[in-house]
Amino acid sequence: MRPQLAVFVVFAVLTEAAASPPTDAQQQEFAPLRSMLDDFEVLPFSSLQTHSVRRRDVQTEAHVEKLLSFSALQRRFRLYLRTNNEIFTEDFRAVVVDEDGRERGVPVNRHNYFTGHVIGEENSRVQAHIDDDEFSAHILTDEAEFNMEPLWRFTSAPPDGRLLIYRSEDIRNISRLQRPAVCGYAAPDSSHYLPVSVRAAMLDGTHKDEFAFRGKRQAYDHKKNTCPLLLVADHRFFKHMGRGEESTTLNYLIELIDRVDDIYRNTSWDDEFSGYGVQIQQ
Repeated sequence: MRPQLAVFVVFAVLTEAAASPPTDAQQQEFAPLRSMLDDFEVLPFSSLQTHSVRRRDVQTEAHVEKLLSFSALQRRFRLYLRTNNEIFTEDFRAVVVDEDGRERGVPVNRHNYFTGHVIGEENSRVQAHIDDDEFSAHILTDEAEFNMEPLWRFTSAPPDGRLLIYRSEDIRNISRLQRPAVCGYAAPDSSHYLPVSVRAAMLDGTHKDEFAFRGKRQAYDHKKNTCPLLLVADHRFFKHMGRGEESTTLNYLIELIDRVDDIYRNTSWDDEFSGYGVQIQQ
């Protein structure tokens, strides 16, 4: 009976240690997070399990597939990710402009940006960025909208690979994230956005002319559905959001635009326009 008793005692001690509450240092470090989020979890980068997917068919060097899994917020995430080649235009370039106005090119690893879905969950979408020691993702499921970002973006802690994951619904000041009542634009009379000559023709024309005008309005080239962007990060963004690092600043900007593009691509505008989005040109 003594060996069995010894095993039980050791197990009880380990269980108690694993369930112990956060230390005072962690309580202080996470205090700003508790003021912003009702629920969250902090994970080490090492908790992510990543596997590269290899197929028998010929793959180009610009195409990468990964399976990534982790546990957080009382559930298991299994993500299928593939390189997102749609973020950048073909002539994309990144430059740094110094105080004298001189431009210098900066390399960007396009293989680090991914799109995908949660395995086994229909209608799910994922945008992700994977670097050597950092990971960020926006995960949309029927259950909730999850966000995963480096912890240093929210606390004064130095970059150490830890990741913060939270649901959008757990953001306390959720009003700033609420969408407008109508997707696109909301105006009682949107005709004031049209050129003066067109508005005059609408007012002076007969009902037949108005119908013809509306028919012409619908003759859009839907193949032209992507707007190229030129992004600029000022010194304040570079210093505070990018930690004073060129690569971190670039990654942050690209992540933001990737999420914007996903919102636009999955929004229908007046039941006529869909699949519209943006790409980063410079």
